Amino acid sequence: MQVTIKYNDDTSLSVEEVVRQATNNYGKYAEVRVMPDSSNAHDMIYFGIQQIITHTQLSSFYGDKLGYQKSLKTLRAETIYKITEIIDQVIIDNESKVL
Repeated sequence: MQVTIKYNDDTSLSVEEVVRQATNNYGKYAEVRVMPDSSNAHDMIYFGIQQIITHTQLSSFYGDKLGYQKSLKTLRAETIYKITEIIDQVIIDNESKVL
Protein backbone atom coordinates (compact mmCIF):
# COMPACT_ATOMS: atom_id res chain seq x y z
CA MET A 1 0.00 0.00 0.00
CA GLN A 2 1.34 3.43 -0.93
CA VAL A 3 0.64 6.29 1.45
CA THR A 4 1.31 9.93 0.65
CA ILE A 5 1.91 12.35 3.50
CA LYS A 6 2.29 16.07 2.87
CA TYR A 7 3.00 18.63 5.58
CA ASN A 8 4.84 21.90 6.24
CA ASP A 9 7.78 21.65 8.62
CA ASP A 10 8.61 24.98 10.24
CA THR A 11 11.05 23.63 12.84
CA SER A 12 13.70 21.72 10.86
CA LEU A 13 16.81 23.58 9.75
CA SER A 14 17.92 21.42 6.84
CA VAL A 15 16.63 19.05 4.18
CA GLU A 16 18.77 16.30 5.69
CA GLU A 17 17.04 16.76 9.03
CA VAL A 18 13.61 16.40 7.40
CA VAL A 19 14.71 13.28 5.49
CA ARG A 20 16.23 11.73 8.62
CA GLN A 21 13.05 12.38 10.59
CA ALA A 22 10.83 10.90 7.85
CA THR A 23 13.09 7.85 7.55
CA ASN A 24 12.95 7.34 11.32
CA ASN A 25 9.16 7.73 11.32
CA TYR A 26 8.25 5.83 8.13
CA GLY A 27 11.19 3.52 7.36
CA LYS A 28 14.16 3.52 5.05
CA TYR A 29 12.00 3.27 1.92
CA ALA A 30 10.17 6.53 2.61
CA GLU A 31 10.37 8.86 -0.38
CA VAL A 32 10.86 12.42 0.80
CA ARG A 33 10.63 15.52 -1.37
CA VAL A 34 11.41 18.82 0.33
CA MET A 35 10.19 21.93 -1.47
CA PRO A 36 9.50 25.59 -0.74
CA ASP A 37 6.18 26.36 0.95
CA SER A 38 4.75 27.50 -2.38
CA SER A 39 5.71 28.23 -5.97
CA ASN A 40 5.72 31.94 -5.15
CA ALA A 41 9.07 33.41 -6.26
CA HIS A 42 9.75 34.84 -2.79
CA ASP A 43 9.28 31.40 -1.17
CA MET A 44 11.53 29.76 -3.76
CA ILE A 45 14.27 32.37 -3.27
CA TYR A 46 14.03 32.06 0.53
CA PHE A 47 14.26 28.26 0.29
CA GLY A 48 17.25 28.46 -2.06
CA ILE A 49 19.15 30.88 0.15
CA GLN A 50 18.33 28.75 3.18
CA GLN A 51 19.82 25.72 1.41
CA ILE A 52 22.95 27.69 0.46
CA ILE A 53 23.78 29.11 3.90
CA THR A 54 22.31 26.91 6.65
CA HIS A 55 25.08 24.29 6.95
CA THR A 56 27.85 26.89 6.98
CA GLN A 57 25.96 29.11 9.41
CA LEU A 58 25.29 26.27 11.83
CA SER A 59 28.89 25.08 11.63
CA SER A 60 30.06 28.56 12.53
CA PHE A 61 27.47 28.95 15.27
CA TYR A 62 28.32 25.69 17.02
CA GLY A 63 31.99 25.49 16.08
CA ASP A 64 33.28 29.01 16.67
CA LYS A 65 30.96 30.99 18.94
CA LEU A 66 33.58 33.70 19.46
CA GLY A 67 34.10 34.23 15.74
CA TYR A 68 30.46 33.70 14.78
CA GLN A 69 29.68 37.34 13.93
CA LYS A 70 32.78 37.58 11.73
CA SER A 71 31.91 34.27 10.03
CA LEU A 72 28.37 35.50 9.49
CA LYS A 73 29.65 38.65 7.79
CA THR A 74 31.81 36.54 5.49
CA LEU A 75 28.95 34.15 4.75
CA ARG A 76 26.65 37.05 3.96
CA ALA A 77 29.20 38.62 1.59
CA GLU A 78 29.89 35.30 -0.17
CA THR A 79 26.19 34.59 -0.56
CA ILE A 80 25.45 38.06 -1.94
CA TYR A 81 28.31 37.57 -4.41
CA LYS A 82 26.86 34.22 -5.57
CA ILE A 83 23.37 35.68 -5.86
CA THR A 84 24.73 38.62 -7.85
CA GLU A 85 26.34 36.14 -10.25
CA ILE A 86 22.98 34.39 -10.69
CA ILE A 87 21.19 37.72 -11.28
CA ASP A 88 23.81 38.67 -13.87
CA GLN A 89 23.33 35.33 -15.63
CA VAL A 90 19.55 35.78 -15.69
CA ILE A 91 20.00 39.25 -17.20
CA ILE A 92 22.36 37.89 -19.87
CA ASP A 93 20.00 34.99 -20.64
CA ASN A 94 16.98 37.33 -20.89
CA GLU A 95 18.86 39.72 -23.19
CA SER A 96 19.96 36.84 -25.43
CA LYS A 97 16.32 35.82 -25.84
CA VAL A 98 15.12 39.25 -26.90
CA LEU A 99 18.00 40.33 -29.12
